[in-house]
Amino acid sequence: MYDKIVAYFGKFLNSLDCILQSHEKEFWRDYTLEKHNQLNYSKLEYSLFLTIGILGSLILNSLSGNHTDSLSTLDKILVNAKYIWLAYSPIAALSSYGLLRYNAKDDFQLERKVQSEDYKVTFQITTRGFNKDAVRRGVKSVAYWAPKYLRDYEIWVVTEDDVDKSFFDKLKEIDDNVRIIYVPRDYKTKNNTKYKARALNYALDVRREEGYISDKTWIYLMDEESIVGEDTILGIIDFIENEAKKGKLIGQGLIVYSNFWGKNLLTSLEDSLRAGDDITRYKIQARYGKVIVGIHGSHLLYRSDLEDIIGWDFGEVRAEDAYFGLLINKYFNKAWGWLKGKLYEQSPYSIKDFLKQRRRWLWGKLDILLKNKTVGVKYKLIQAIHLISWLSSLPSIIITYINIAYPTPVHHKITSVAFGYSIATLSYLYWEGSKLNLEPSNASSRLKRVLNILAIPIIAPLEGLSAWYGLLTYRESKKKGFEVIRK
Repeated sequence: MYDKIVAYFGKFLNSLDCILQSHEKEFWRDYTLEKHNQLNYSKLEYSLFLTIGILGSLILNSLSGNHTDSLSTLDKILVNAKYIWLAYSPIAALSSYGLLRYNAKDDFQLERKVQSEDYKVTFQITTRGFNKDAVRRGVKSVAYWAPKYLRDYEIWVVTEDDVDKSFFDKLKEIDDNVRIIYVPRDYKTKNNTKYKARALNYALDVRREEGYISDKTWIYLMDEESIVGEDTILGIIDFIENEAKKGKLIGQGLIVYSNFWGKNLLTSLEDSLRAGDDITRYKIQARYGKVIVGIHGSHLLYRSDLEDIIGWDFGEVRAEDAYFGLLINKYFNKAWGWLKGKLYEQSPYSIKDFLKQRRRWLWGKLDILLKNKTVGVKYKLIQAIHLISWLSSLPSIIITYINIAYPTPVHHKITSVAFGYSIATLSYLYWEGSKLNLEPSNASSRLKRVLNILAIPIIAPLEGLSAWYGLLTYRESKKKGFEVIRK
């Protein structure tokens, strides 16, 4: 038995080493359609997670005793504190609905197809200019896959005027369609927009001046660490030539965090939850054609005339992507669709950068709730529910740990059922997300997915801590501005 454990651990370390060696090659060449079309999903697995979670919670509660009328004051406090477990239930329910409606074949399957209609796709990488290696990889991945299927495309790299221009100008040697857009230092918008939105708005101004705004021009947003695969390009073609005919003017799909998986094991394991969210809550948005919980700032495809109407001149907002998405609901009727291809990104390289990244997200949510009046009350309420759920995660975990060390009952079985259901759903999102993140690099294994589940007691508090880190530092956040995470 001991030898088998050592052998399994050895295989695990070797696979991590292989993943890290992918730094040295153009790994995006391996992100092929065949791998993408192997995506599958089992509702039976999720059912098993739910059964184990709910039954386990009920059994543990029964072992702690069911009588709450003869408890000490401390016990009563701990019993009532467990109601905070219910705060995650709305998010878990939304995720469950997405999982039950998720169909890998319908949601992801693509065929090889060359562009057959008249349109241009502009791949836009927006960067502050610090993570130069990441930008180069993104440009090279587009230059490798796009010309195989697209007849008309450009690669715009939008950055600030104070960057290393010798590096950025050299990117034009990778592909004749690369164009570098430098945002002038004195560029200002009407609403004095800052941060990334300022650069996005300048790129829009360039399109306006040069006559790029039309129903034949599509923009595909990428972050500086974004890598496209064969499925990414084919997904774009599928959306423009099929979904757009159904009235879908903007789409987003699954982002996986497969690039350099394991460089920081904890952040890689934590980002399994992000991929799990994409196939549940984010997929539901596409089904209803409206933005509900928000959007990502990358892997976002939209028609240029839609961007022209909404713009990016939002003022001092650090969640420009979420704000842009919410305004789509205001100006368009069910224009949101599902983009079948994936985008490939990477997790932060350090816990410090992980906390900064999540802190920035929370600041952005608060910016929307507190500083903007154009987002409707309904959508602000949804954002507030999501924010409360996120903030509740840390006290929920603390109460769970206390309950393990010092068991107390619950007032009603429904609380115990809700806890088991929420934990089961959250665990399954990590389980499924881990597979999605690992499969592109041929690194997926049941052992790593089990490791991801076993790591939840460590990584989940980290996620909860980041929310409170953001909340407690929001008052001074204006001094920080928009922090760039090292990639």
